[in-house]
Amino acid sequence: MPKKLIYILLVVLLFLYLPCSLALAQDQDQEEEQTKEQLFMVYSLGQHTLSLSAGLLIPLFFQSFDGDYSRTNLKLGVGLSLQWGIHLNNNWMVGIEGGGMFSKSIQENTLYQVSITAKGSYIIHFFPFEFPIFIGTGMDIVKYTDQVHLNWIIKPGFSSIWKYNINWGFGLNVVYWWVLQPWPQDPSLGRMGNSLEITATVQYNF
Repeated sequence: MPKKLIYILLVVLLFLYLPCSLALAQDQDQEEEQTKEQLFMVYSLGQHTLSLSAGLLIPLFFQSFDGDYSRTNLKLGVGLSLQWGIHLNNNWMVGIEGGGMFSKSIQENTLYQVSITAKGSYIIHFFPFEFPIFIGTGMDIVKYTDQVHLNWIIKPGFSSIWKYNINWGFGLNVVYWWVLQPWPQDPSLGRMGNSLEITATVQYNF
């Protein structure tokens, strides 16, 4: 076979190979994008999420119902919570959270709080991160020395979650604790407790 014909065949094969290679690379890119999209659009109606969080609770201040402010005289606290949620779609989730905290006063007395709240979340997706914005409300049991009170608590906040894979995520929570503690016998003693929760969280989706 003449060398010129061989060169022509090689050039033709090269031109045939290049489009195939480009098409294959494009297919691989599309598969990677589809994999990302599967993680990105991971939630549907009925899917569940369990989250365990632990970290710090920072006492901020007390406020009377008349608008006066005072110090809490509490040291940094430790908080722990467990949340179960069910997804309505890829963005909305409702659930229940149970948690607690304890902190020492400057007199070395211990304050305990146990809260059970209903919670609603709106999840913003920015692959591979999620940013849930949420609010919870329910009851809060407060014990300090020999006094026990059942109060109403409101907990707005947000999280930043890194999606390790379709099931697991890791991140941080920032939550504001607003505890209303009226005192019917003497309204002047009623207080609103204000604290800030900063916790690490791990979540499992199934």
